[in-house]
Amino acid sequence: MTSVLRIEHLSKTFPGQVALSDVSIDVAAGEVHALVGQNGSGKSTLIKVLAGYHQPDGGERRAWVRDEPLELGDGQAAIAAGIRFVHQDLGLVGMLNAVENIALTAGYQTGRGARIRWRDEARRTTEALDRLGLGHVDIKSPVDSLPPSHRTAIAIARALVGWEEGAHLLILDEPTATLPGDDVERLFEVIHRLKARGVSILYVSHHLDEVFELADRVTVLRDGKKTASVPVGDLDHKGLVELIVGHHIETTSATDAAVEGEPTLAVRGLSGGSVHGVDFDAWPGEIVGLAGITGSGREHVLGLIAGQLPRDGGTVMLEGSAIENFQPRQAIQAGVAFVPAERGLRGTIGPMSVRENLSICDVGRHFLKGRLRRGDEVGETNDWIDRLAIKTSGTEALIGSLSGGNQQKVMFGKALRLAPKLLLLDEPTQGIDIGAKDQIHRLVDEASAQGVVTVVASTDTDELVRLCHRVIVLANGRVVATLVGDHIATEHIEHTQLESSRRAS
Repeated sequence: MTSVLRIEHLSKTFPGQVALSDVSIDVAAGEVHALVGQNGSGKSTLIKVLAGYHQPDGGERRAWVRDEPLELGDGQAAIAAGIRFVHQDLGLVGMLNAVENIALTAGYQTGRGARIRWRDEARRTTEALDRLGLGHVDIKSPVDSLPPSHRTAIAIARALVGWEEGAHLLILDEPTATLPGDDVERLFEVIHRLKARGVSILYVSHHLDEVFELADRVTVLRDGKKTASVPVGDLDHKGLVELIVGHHIETTSATDAAVEGEPTLAVRGLSGGSVHGVDFDAWPGEIVGLAGITGSGREHVLGLIAGQLPRDGGTVMLEGSAIENFQPRQAIQAGVAFVPAERGLRGTIGPMSVRENLSICDVGRHFLKGRLRRGDEVGETNDWIDRLAIKTSGTEALIGSLSGGNQQKVMFGKALRLAPKLLLLDEPTQGIDIGAKDQIHRLVDEASAQGVVTVVASTDTDELVRLCHRVIVLANGRVVATLVGDHIATEHIEHTQLESSRRAS
């Protein structure tokens, strides 16, 4: 096989942490090569070294693109060699629209007097999105106002603009993390077309079904070391999981929850955003799932309950007491803990440490006579780091220095330390590895066993099957089905979502 990218003996060390240790990888021409591993395994570090964000360690390290030497740690060299990146954090400028974001990378088209030809810019953006099958994306609004799936589409389109000739390698880091099913299928079609043209793709994903559907080969990293690089056809799901985590993971599903007495949570006539009159109850220890395609209202219900989004109408009662509209502080005081879907935008504060992010919702417990008892706060943070198996150099590490999955664990710890009566989880395992996912699911089980009501909104139907005692399906902002017992199955949930959406439209 002709090699498009070859890396030999790559290592990268951060203070107190070996992120990569003597890693070699070879991506062949025209193949989709999956890169998998748990959060903190070194995947993102490898991508960032290729992109020039990190410098590799000294010593013997070599890299080639189509047998031409590549200077690792030099982003411009990677671009010149025909490598393009779509990172997990996308790197879009939120206040600019799609046209402007694409032009920032591809360059502005100008006419007389160096005036920007905005019609040509809009046409180029539309054509780039059309090639992805995503022509419905709004190209005129600021990207921060768009749903996550549209922002992902813009980032992928930006990477492909002007790159039709001389394409060598496209690196996609968790490209489907926020995409609904239909958009995922369109992305897969694009990947197949690029592969047919001889473009190689290095595909980083935690979704193992995607690996088996798309990839020709898979390289597995664990604790910064390469543990395997094999044809996908030589593996099954169980074998790949064991290569990733180093041991077998038992899968379980929720047992029936006792429903008796008064409900802990009572939602009546909830409206706001894309939600138009939702009613449901939840009892102590019950885990309730919210399912529905993007735009169904699923993505707004939890924010409306938690006071993060303004309601147009309806009431939310927790143990008989009302949670006021658009009052997140009051919701926290009432016993609500909310883990949002978008870590970077709404879940963590980048310039702050792990300790500060963990304790920010209730710093007061460590104050005595107006002074913060820093030692107590550090001690509690270390307890949560141990309990959640968070990989970090310490309590004072910046949250942004952690892998996505470990940031997710910090968010989860921030919620659990509030000892909530109601735990609201929006895409709780989005973009994290199978090992971290299993840990978080077990923590949800523990909270349920202690009587905490949990409501989970997720596009991962397997996750809903694993966790939930009931699954509520939404379409067009309303509840269209409630699934229990044997009806909580992946195929049944997906069928109900699609059929309900078709009827609603």
